[in-house]
Amino acid sequence: MSFQSRQRLTIEQDLFATPAAAAKAARPSLRQRIEVTLAVWRERTTARRSLARMDARSLRDAGISPAAAAYESGKPFWRAIGTLR
Repeated sequence: MSFQSRQRLTIEQDLFATPAAAAKAARPSLRQRIEVTLAVWRERTTARRSLARMDARSLRDAGISPAAAAYESGKPFWRAIGTLR
């Protein structure tokens, strides 16, 4: 099971749509884009806090090295979550 859910990835994809996808649908308003950005940042903060609280056994079960977990949990909320491997 992945640490990130697929639902969170679709939120980011909607926010940063390609020009071809944007041509098909109307561009979200500034308010909507801000709301989505804040939601993504909140999710990243929550995920990083959860990652920082995981013990060595849980990290090993998830296939995440302690060094990768420490590096990822120390990143600021505006940076995307890495591969954790």
